[in-house]
Amino acid sequence: MLLKNVVAGAGAVAVILCWPLATGQIGQSLYMGAIKNYHSPYMTITNQSFERGYLSSDAVSRIELKDTLKTTFEEEGLPTTWLVKHHIKNGFLGVKSSSELEIDKQVAPLISSIWGENVQPITLVTDSSLTGNTDFTMTINPIDYNQSGAFVKSQAFVLTGSANADGAGDFNYTLPSLDVKTDSGETMQVNAFAGQGSGQMQGNFWIGDQTFKLGKANFASADNQHHVELEGMSVMMKNALSQPKDEKTPTDETQQVTNTNNISIKKIVTLDGQQYTDFNFALALKDLNYKAISRLAVMEEATTAEQQQAQMQDAMLALDLLVAKGATVDLSDLSMMTEQGKVNASLLLELKPGLARASENLAALPNKLVGNINISMPKGFVSNEPQLAAKVPELLQQKIITEDQDSYKLTVKVEGSQLVFGSGLKIPLAMLSMLMMH
Repeated sequence: MLLKNVVAGAGAVAVILCWPLATGQIGQSLYMGAIKNYHSPYMTITNQSFERGYLSSDAVSRIELKDTLKTTFEEEGLPTTWLVKHHIKNGFLGVKSSSELEIDKQVAPLISSIWGENVQPITLVTDSSLTGNTDFTMTINPIDYNQSGAFVKSQAFVLTGSANADGAGDFNYTLPSLDVKTDSGETMQVNAFAGQGSGQMQGNFWIGDQTFKLGKANFASADNQHHVELEGMSVMMKNALSQPKDEKTPTDETQQVTNTNNISIKKIVTLDGQQYTDFNFALALKDLNYKAISRLAVMEEATTAEQQQAQMQDAMLALDLLVAKGATVDLSDLSMMTEQGKVNASLLLELKPGLARASENLAALPNKLVGNINISMPKGFVSNEPQLAAKVPELLQQKIITEDQDSYKLTVKVEGSQLVFGSGLKIPLAMLSMLMMH
């Protein structure tokens, strides 16, 4: 439980200090305006004090958590109200500011146990120009916690970046190492964790790209008999806005978003000791109606029957709009190398636009689908998976899969409301939709 509080505490102060850089704004009026215009479902921010000087000013922001985040902090025995101190230096062409937590008697024991006596856990430094551009550096200082055999040790986490007056920007972060041992003896080591990104928030979506890399991670059981290991991991995520190619009158109503995800891992070791290399995953959700996706994203948990009913109706309208505008799911690469050979899969499904009120006409959905599915697995790999191997004879007999000397293959085309398998077998696509409805 102590270790859980350490991790929660470290995350807590990071959340508190990572509010939208109001200290990087120029002058008292803009600082106050930034606080006034800040809206979040997770916290409220007010100005506790502002002492204005000719060359420098000192301010204190009061941050109060609310709703689910407040409940989470309360459950961990953590404060739900925090104060952040800002020292602002007024320059000729801009201002520089530094921010840190105001550590009171309530949180001092927790801070001291994680970072040490008289150590400021997190600092945020901003440098803003008269044009509204802001450079920032946030540093989470090294952690060295040790109690009753459990420990958390880390090097400094450093986040740097810049943001302009419109909210667009870029960032980079690094965490050289993190070493954890729980009260029950499980361990975790993470090395060479780093990432970057560029773009801006638009509503509930990050429009832009983000990447992160992980040199190595190891998770081990208390008896050290079971391990999960990752090596050479790279993740890329991107959201991009566009308009339909044939759209003659583009508006916000016709705007689309495409979400792209790519993951690669050089080496994976699973709990049962299996080792895989060159894992690749490439998935794109293309041409999703941005208005429909945004409406689904902003929905919060309903607390009353009336709210639940209204939320369900709004969700159905958003889904109808999403289907009516069409979309594409493109799993272009899902592959890895096993000791028995390469496992390879791909999937492409396109939902053609034009189907109105899909929620009231599910039977018409198959007529709008086209695509293909391809899976190839080495026979040796399949034979090592008992549940999978047991199904092979029946699947071969039904002509759902085919085989050659080295592998089993599943090849399916979605065309004309039918599933057409590589063997020539055809199954009405409507049969799948009927199963889904049940």
